[in-house]
Amino acid sequence: MEWSAPGYTEIKQLGSGASGRVVLAVHDETGVRVAVKYLSEALLRDPAALVRFRAEARLLTTLRDPNIATLWEYVEDTGGAAIVMELVNGVSLRALLREHGATEPEAALTVLKGSLLGLAKAHALGLVHRDYKPENVIVRDDGVSKLVDFGIAVRQGTTAAHLEGTPPYMAPELWEGRLASPATDVYAATAVFFECLTGHRPYRSTEPSVLGYQHVHAPVPFHDAPEPVRELIRRGLAKDPERRPPSALEFVEDLETTARAAYGEDWEERGRRRLAVLVGLLALLLPSPQPAPPEVVTSLARTVFRGLRSGVERVKVIRRLRSNVARVAAAGAMVVAVGITVAVVLTNRQPPPAEPLGAAAAVPPSEVVTDPAAGPPTTSEPEPTALDETPATVPRDSPEAEPQAPPEDDPASPPGDSDDPVRPPKATKKADPKTDPKTDPKTTPTNTEDPDETPTEPSKEPSDEPSTDPPADPATSVLGMNVGGLTVDADGDAAATVTLSTSGTAAVTATATWSSPGTDGHVQRLRLTGARSYTRALSWSIGERPCGSTVTLSVTTVPAAPGGARSASVSVPPCPTRVTGLRVSLDLPPAPGRTANARVRVTASGTAAIPVEARFAVGGEAVATRTATLSGETSYTRSFTYAFRSRPCGSTLSVTVRAGNRTSTARASVSCPPAVRQVRILRAGPGEGGLYAAVSVTTASTQPVRLTVRFSAGDAARTETVTLSGETSYTRSLTGSFRLPCGTRWVVTAATAPAAAGGGDSASGSTAECPEDPEPEEEPEEEPEPEQPSRTPKPESPGTIK
Repeated sequence: MEWSAPGYTEIKQLGSGASGRVVLAVHDETGVRVAVKYLSEALLRDPAALVRFRAEARLLTTLRDPNIATLWEYVEDTGGAAIVMELVNGVSLRALLREHGATEPEAALTVLKGSLLGLAKAHALGLVHRDYKPENVIVRDDGVSKLVDFGIAVRQGTTAAHLEGTPPYMAPELWEGRLASPATDVYAATAVFFECLTGHRPYRSTEPSVLGYQHVHAPVPFHDAPEPVRELIRRGLAKDPERRPPSALEFVEDLETTARAAYGEDWEERGRRRLAVLVGLLALLLPSPQPAPPEVVTSLARTVFRGLRSGVERVKVIRRLRSNVARVAAAGAMVVAVGITVAVVLTNRQPPPAEPLGAAAAVPPSEVVTDPAAGPPTTSEPEPTALDETPATVPRDSPEAEPQAPPEDDPASPPGDSDDPVRPPKATKKADPKTDPKTDPKTTPTNTEDPDETPTEPSKEPSDEPSTDPPADPATSVLGMNVGGLTVDADGDAAATVTLSTSGTAAVTATATWSSPGTDGHVQRLRLTGARSYTRALSWSIGERPCGSTVTLSVTTVPAAPGGARSASVSVPPCPTRVTGLRVSLDLPPAPGRTANARVRVTASGTAAIPVEARFAVGGEAVATRTATLSGETSYTRSFTYAFRSRPCGSTLSVTVRAGNRTSTARASVSCPPAVRQVRILRAGPGEGGLYAAVSVTTASTQPVRLTVRFSAGDAARTETVTLSGETSYTRSLTGSFRLPCGTRWVVTAATAPAAAGGGDSASGSTAECPEDPEPEEEPEEEPEPEQPSRTPKPESPGTIK
């Protein structure tokens, strides 16, 4: 047995799929009916699927909105996982579209508004639904719609690892693997809105790759929608997310403005009533069908009225029924004598709404309805008085004056007994629509005519030939026709205007035939009536602009116009080559390199010339521009270079490339690591107070360099350090102060950080040898002056003799 959430008793299954099933259940403690969504056993064993299911439940806890199904509880144990939600007593929008096709514009606008308000709540929390489709919109029995299934919702700005969603409603950015945004949901909602209006999806290919191409590149087919809402379609299905309404809430404002202008202030009320009618026709699909109101009928006959097109006509018929009931009661004995009993019970004396709801009127079951019952056509005798409910005004010889059984050869029959199961077979024969008058109240004769002559009215028209559709007045003819204003826009939408003048107001049929090489063409038929002059706009959504081809429109009429058909043509110039892809990368070699290289990849829709411009900039300021023209191919790879006089160390280098109608930018940070080309000791040796050294340093840049010089002599040593920057060539003299004994070896080394290309440099030597001590003399006649080895000897002066 399948696992069930503890505390809930399942009543019936509402739906199932690959991801699981949805059931109608009752909460055992409170008796409240809920919808429980169970994760399938296969996905229950998939850790990723289980994590996603939990995430959906966690997400729904934050979404509290009248247009979103409310989460009550999340249940998970070793047996399974379930999301317990509010039970929306309605049917999916998909079921409505499958059963009824296109809806009225007011109904479609109502569904769109409710969905957008639900999406706006999610967008306000930073969420994107990503799977808006008719299956995820539930329409209640009161016409209110609710949004369900946030199974693949993501945070705004998230890029999916793989393609997710329902292809017929996926926005172009999802097909291209770009970020999901509120505009992604706006696109899907508009696609569903389009389907409600037209009965088909915007793009209908069954091949995923072709469908994706259509969503990304094909023109928006807004011409298929009613004219007042075309701008909503055009904006909502824009290819670029930036051109769509930025949020669902702003789209609601545009929607309400358009709806009020086109359909009046009460458009939403009428839309909900229309949706309620459509849901009512699918009452058996409701999770909790509402009990039907008691309906009182007779067991022998049922009264069915056809063609009651207005509330006024219904009121008239109801009044007439009241009068007939009284007459039938007064003449009951005669009715029994002929074996016919008619009982009509009016259970609701309120007249039905004066305005029908679109294609079907919302009529409670207890009222008189205009839908015909199954079986042979219903006929009734024309009433001499169509509106009067006072019996005294009815002529005595009228069939209404006194109810009686009609003779078998009488072609007329009393109202209400056409469905009587005990009626003799001959009565069925009299119900032949070829011989009986129409039951439409509009054709019922007044009390000034002889009712006996009424059955002969249909004989004026032939009954043995099929009905055709010629102009009602054979004398009406087409006096003139003109076709002009033919244009084809950039999206491949053709438009033209046809003008006709006629001799009368009877119906005229105009047939417009569009043609263009490489297409199947398009045919439009117009039925014009009620005037003597007509001007009509014609359009054809070709799909792709027929570049270099001729589009032709030919119009014929019945009756034919003088001179026959009229035609107009327009030559579409060759389409310019469009850039479909542009990618740019920027490269700068390591220091000391100073030549920037921009690599550009371009894809195009044709082989015509494409101008390309590359602009290099440092720190946002342009320093150079390179241009080129590409042609002859549909895919190109080109490089643009610029050599700087000196490497722009520490700056941001950028290149902006414009190719055709596209622009792309690439950036790179220029780093210059310190580099020393050479370190050389120019001079070194003993000096006053110690050792000295003159050092030369050459660098590859102006970046700081640390120079270290070490002096040593015998057991003594000293190190001096200096930082060099701002130039590329330096000479510095440094001294190591300490005592230098005579006859001592000294060493000087120089190194940089970073190290020089050839390493450091060194110099060495020795101090002068110490002088030897002189041998003692007996008695020098004259004491010589001490020698000064480190000084220049003085010239010898003349001696004196003592």
